[in-house]
Amino acid sequence: MSQDEKTVMDGGKCILQLRGVRPFLSYKFDITKHKNYKLLEDLEENLFY
Repeated sequence: MSQDEKTVMDGGKCILQLRGVRPFLSYKFDITKHKNYKLLEDLEENLFY
């Protein structure tokens, strides 16, 4: 992928670079839809607070 292609890349995709693996194109994950998302918020009922 050229630099020009990267700058106009779809906002719903990302390039992941992990150690030991060649970079690859992936769809972004909406973290707010994860079942444990509420545990990340700074709330009184947060079990890990």
